[in-house]
Amino acid sequence: MPEDMILIPEGTFFMGSTSRNIEDLLKIDHTIEAERLESEMPQREVFLSAYLIDKYPVTNAHYKKFIESCGYTQKTFWSEAGWQYISQTNPLGSGDLDNVMKGEQDCPVVNVSWFEAEAFARWAGKRLPTEAEWEKSARGDDARTYPWGNEFDKTRLNCAEAKFEKPTVVTHYPQGQSVYGCFDMAGNVWEWVADWYDSQYYRHAPNKDPRGPTMGEEKPYFGRPEEVGISIYELRPSPTSGALSPCKVLRGGSWNGSGVVHVRCANRDYDEPSYKNDTIGFRCAKSIK
Repeated sequence: MPEDMILIPEGTFFMGSTSRNIEDLLKIDHTIEAERLESEMPQREVFLSAYLIDKYPVTNAHYKKFIESCGYTQKTFWSEAGWQYISQTNPLGSGDLDNVMKGEQDCPVVNVSWFEAEAFARWAGKRLPTEAEWEKSARGDDARTYPWGNEFDKTRLNCAEAKFEKPTVVTHYPQGQSVYGCFDMAGNVWEWVADWYDSQYYRHAPNKDPRGPTMGEEKPYFGRPEEVGISIYELRPSPTSGALSPCKVLRGGSWNGSGVVHVRCANRDYDEPSYKNDTIGFRCAKSIK
């Protein structure tokens, strides 16, 4: 077993939310936009083959090794789009990686794009988890709302209610781990997963080992989470904010997200694969041959 990876056994789990789940959320928070939550429906029973997933989000210490081993200069680790991205943005020379080199070793790495997360995973001999793999690792097979159960508890995670206002070390919340023993699957940082985002995907996705749509939805919902306050559901972004291009899925919520809605295991968010900020990190997975 690779160090700090957890075996998730093959079998079924319940992915997504029921209409009753959504109705209950709307009773708790009247500002939530119901149409955005519809991307979590319908809830369906999904079979996943066994796989491995990281126990913790990737930390600054681990990502630093990728940088120091010349990961940014070896094209073999990068997709064509990823290589084009770093060639244009020059993360090594722009200071973008200072937060990794100077940040606390055991905090999750942040300010990395999806392209960089993908390259790190390849360098590490792993890959990004699928959206389905991520959700099963977070909620187990009993359709629980949060990794620890069905009741929100701000003492089990780093979210807006915890008032840390920055990432915490990945071992800080053992009481928030999932039934499989994965840490920080609620709060701390959003996590990139492999899938393209399509708000309608659950309506036609396969029920065995889904890997996401072949391409992202064109011009998904306007705006980014940080543009609309603590809750991404508070209000509609202005029409001048412009539409996003096809996006990759983000999971898990972050240190600045309001907990009750944001950090549910079924919650889906997304952003462009080139995007990065201090609320977004990732963890890796690995197939079992």
